[in-house]
Amino acid sequence: MKRLLDAISMDTPKAVLERFGSLVRESGSEDERAAFHFLAGLLDQWGVPYQVHHPTLFLSVPKAAKLKLVEPVEKEIRAKNPAFSAITGHEWRSGEVVYVPTGFKKKWDNQKDASLEDLRQDSLSGKIILTEGFPRPARISELQKLGIIGAIFIHPGVNIHESICTPIWGAPDLDTVENLPKLPVLMINRPDGEELIERISEGRVEVQFQTHLQQGWFPCPLLDIFIEGTEEPDKYVLLHGHVDSWHYGLGDNATGNAAMIEMARVFYENRRLLKRSLRIALWPGHSTGRYAGSTWFADAFGLDLDENCIAQVNCDSPGCRWATSYQNMSWMSEVDSFCKTAILDAIGEESTGHRPPRAGDYSFHNIGLTAFYMLSSSIPDEVLREKGYYPVGGCGSNIEWHTEEDLIHIVDYDILQRDVKVYTASLYRILNATLHPFQFVNTADEFIRTIQTYQEAAGEHFSLEPALEEARELRAALADFYRRIEPLQTRDIRDPQVKRANQILRGLSRTLVPINFTRRGKFWHDPAIDIPPLPDLAPATTLPQLEVGSHRYRVTLTHLLRGQNRLVWTLRQAKRNLSL
Repeated sequence: MKRLLDAISMDTPKAVLERFGSLVRESGSEDERAAFHFLAGLLDQWGVPYQVHHPTLFLSVPKAAKLKLVEPVEKEIRAKNPAFSAITGHEWRSGEVVYVPTGFKKKWDNQKDASLEDLRQDSLSGKIILTEGFPRPARISELQKLGIIGAIFIHPGVNIHESICTPIWGAPDLDTVENLPKLPVLMINRPDGEELIERISEGRVEVQFQTHLQQGWFPCPLLDIFIEGTEEPDKYVLLHGHVDSWHYGLGDNATGNAAMIEMARVFYENRRLLKRSLRIALWPGHSTGRYAGSTWFADAFGLDLDENCIAQVNCDSPGCRWATSYQNMSWMSEVDSFCKTAILDAIGEESTGHRPPRAGDYSFHNIGLTAFYMLSSSIPDEVLREKGYYPVGGCGSNIEWHTEEDLIHIVDYDILQRDVKVYTASLYRILNATLHPFQFVNTADEFIRTIQTYQEAAGEHFSLEPALEEARELRAALADFYRRIEPLQTRDIRDPQVKRANQILRGLSRTLVPINFTRRGKFWHDPAIDIPPLPDLAPATTLPQLEVGSHRYRVTLTHLLRGQNRLVWTLRQAKRNLSL
């Protein structure tokens, strides 16, 4: 591993960032094609094998948004549209603005803060709502039911952050196409929002607006690199990240592109040290297609990923200024120890990981791929407090995220080199591990804790004892399985028993990841809305708030009975598949 870490240089990343600093990599654009062409040119220089796919992706590209205050005074207000908000075109829409305070979200990806459930629909019909936060899909879905004609979201600072509001993950299918947002949505900054709030407190406020977006199917390039291993080349780890950007997007995600291309160089030059293969994919359609590129890849190569992919590793926003903390990483329970050890050994830093959110090109849950990393290092909490920064979803926590100000000053090459070392060490270890470094006892422990939490919330309304008993039995069976395969660690990875053990470990991923992260079936895609752990059982937490014997209460009990059956059956399947 030391040889690979020592080979890491910032020469190529600097060249990538210099070039990308002049490209607005909007998906479907000439600048995006130029960016992919530049990266492919570097691979050609080094002789790295790759393919360029050209999927046609369903995108929504925001153009001009117009917002005018017309009562009590006339004034233009700077605004933006989120991708996939409804299009008015040149038709002006107008109406009274009603302020519905929700406060700013404590966490950027939390869909559930400050619910609007208590509002009366008849009081808002035909109005325009003004509220705080980002236009997350769950909130847009909630607002659409109120009969309003538009929504204006106040962002928490002086910047207006580009965003996307569709719940559809990737391209729509026949089951999801009707879920496209039907509400015009605008976003404004905090000073303008506070002025509107003040005017509303003094009397009637009326605005008019237009929303302009270019929506449709766009051909886009997608770069697919394959560096073949020496002993089990058909099995690979997928490293991936998006190339497209909002504006110049140096911290999100030009740094990630620079990191992945440097890793392609280092791993290819040292390919004789790799026992298994490394596949590196660089996506279009992340920003304006709700992960359209990675979703297309999951669809087009789903069967191959199911059969051969060991794990997926996301690389988004590494190497940003002040981002020295590894305490807010993302990874699944089965790789908790692996990731902590890899980070500590690579750069000497302690780390903490949490359950991956429903975000970040994690388009492979329904296939069942174990996953680690998403956003990379971040600004420490104490520094965020000192700077007065609010939470954002990238750029290492810098609030220039998704704005015109995400420029070269966001990049820190020393931090980028550390982050590349973290990824390189982690990839090298998982590619060369005799047995896949997945500890599913940790996953079973997570399941047990989750079920116990749901049972405590449900009380006597519903018993989750069958699920809890099955999770405990699976844990015991897994502990026995790991004891039995431990002696295999000293064998060659081509040994038939080693290959069988790894097949079982991948099978556990295929079985346990979907039950913990998805509701839809294999090879489909769940919406871009927060999915709780073991989602089939999550409604148990709502039972105490429902009237016993009511229609909703009985519907929830029916759902839980079916959900528990699905979970118990899945855990039994996992247990049955542990035979060597």
